[in-house]
Amino acid sequence: MEDAFNNGALYCITNRTELLDDNRCIIVPDTYQTLVDIAKMHRKHFSIPVLAITGSNGKTTSKELIAKMLSTKYNVLFTEGNLNNELGLPLTILKLNKTHEIAVVEMGAAKLGDINLLCEIAKPTHGLITTIGRAHIGRFGSFENIIKAKTELFDFLKKHNGLAFINEDDPILKPFAHSLNTIFYGRNNPNTHVSNIAAQPFLSFEWNYNDKNYRIETHLFGDYNLVHTLAAISIGLYFNISPENIVKAITEYLPTNSRSQIIYNDKNIVIMDAYNANPTSMEAALKNFFSIPIDFFYNKNTAIKPKKRAAILGEMMELGEYSHDEHKNILNVVNSYNPDLAVFVGDNFYQFKDNYPQFQFIPNTEELINFISNNPLSEYIVLVKGSRANALEKILPYL
Repeated sequence: MEDAFNNGALYCITNRTELLDDNRCIIVPDTYQTLVDIAKMHRKHFSIPVLAITGSNGKTTSKELIAKMLSTKYNVLFTEGNLNNELGLPLTILKLNKTHEIAVVEMGAAKLGDINLLCEIAKPTHGLITTIGRAHIGRFGSFENIIKAKTELFDFLKKHNGLAFINEDDPILKPFAHSLNTIFYGRNNPNTHVSNIAAQPFLSFEWNYNDKNYRIETHLFGDYNLVHTLAAISIGLYFNISPENIVKAITEYLPTNSRSQIIYNDKNIVIMDAYNANPTSMEAALKNFFSIPIDFFYNKNTAIKPKKRAAILGEMMELGEYSHDEHKNILNVVNSYNPDLAVFVGDNFYQFKDNYPQFQFIPNTEELINFISNNPLSEYIVLVKGSRANALEKILPYL
């Protein structure tokens, strides 16, 4: 606390009653509830559009694409990093000031009611659910509960006459449109019609808008990112971003923080997608990784030309009673692709080590580093993906 005061803080909100005599301290019974109350009060002073983004996969990529696009015309406040929970969101809202013209806030959920709580703080006027998959299914208890939790955003928008952006190609999300003010997007939607889709290895496609074709070359690995790009295009058009600036924003966006980054070094080419993982995103990443011919990964700026594929996969967390079957399913998926090397990290994979002798099983990331140090990889294209708890980005210096 003294560090905060030394760095310029004027007051401290605390529940420590022993500081009652310190006139710099405001004593409250519940510091978190006070943070929420202050954020709610602050939000009431702004009438700008607030776009909330949630979903099982692609929240951060969508948020960053949309914020970059909107920033070509507006002063945008957007969620920084992964501050998308019950603590991070009110802190984001408290950054709103009179210069902001629009806000883009990311909302994460670990249980029923989380999105509703965040909506009550942020009061979104617009909303996007990227996808609904099997992330955190152990906490939610069932896939049906995941749907119910994510669509709490739609419930809020319906109650407050907000507007939802919905992927018309998504059979789970599309039925919710009948009770909402909705803007549809999708592969064949007139505003987001796309063709000549490729991912070799980066996503590229042609977008037709008002009878004009635009070629979009992204830095996003995998065709599974197309849906997030289409959502960004739809939202950009709604907020009057020109097609030219939409193309420019998507083309210039570079993923960071171990999110589908392709990293070239003098030994291997590494697809670092280690920020997080769940069964749905893991399957999509594997499908894309093994479907692309190796030579499509070659880069004219590097001499390395990999000849083999390796998948280094970390365990998926918060799957509860579904964990055994979901991890076994990933093992079977990888086995169907017959990789040159497959390494599985964490206890949820390690339990199967006797059943899959063709694979390497490592109990934790520290031992993985030792394994790679003693068995260095060379001339591989390597997919690295796992849940945040695995911290698989630590292995990058050894690849």
